[in-house]
Amino acid sequence: MAKVTKTTARFKQFLLDQSLVSIRRDSIDEYSIQGFVLAVSDELLLIQYVYDFHLDGLMVLRTQDVSDIKCAATNKFQKDLLIAEQLFQRVPFEKSFDVSSWRSILSQLAKQYQLVIVEDAVAPEAEFIIGKLYSVNNSLVSVKYFSGAGDWDETPTELPTNRITSCQVDTNYLNVYQRHFERLNQLG
Repeated sequence: MAKVTKTTARFKQFLLDQSLVSIRRDSIDEYSIQGFVLAVSDELLLIQYVYDFHLDGLMVLRTQDVSDIKCAATNKFQKDLLIAEQLFQRVPFEKSFDVSSWRSILSQLAKQYQLVIVEDAVAPEAEFIIGKLYSVNNSLVSVKYFSGAGDWDETPTELPTNRITSCQVDTNYLNVYQRHFERLNQLG
């Protein structure tokens, strides 16, 4: 628990400083994730994801999976570049997010965003569930899944909340699918 508390305190400082950070999750991914911390609890971390100098949606991560977080010279310089490109000003630091549980943050995000990606990256067979949030409670999330070919499953896919390693909304990837489904009037 001491590691989580120490990490949480570092996240909170990065939030206060509006720092661009690099996040490592060694047990999940060999690459770092870059973003701005928007909210943190002992359980979850919400970031504005930054990819190749683009703001690419919001990402929620489990704090237990974080192996390192830092704001190095490269992050500081790239934040200055984002400011010059007028992208930093679009990071929603002023918004309030409830990251006390998967239920609270998923419920909040579902009110604003139609599509989500929910992942279990540590299961023997990793799960990538993309679709519309159908329901969420303290122990289970249910998503109306669609395939990469844009075909909707008839029944929702369920995942225990304790297995969720990340969630994404408002990414370029999701937004292209959303516009496709809106053209076909398939989002309801």
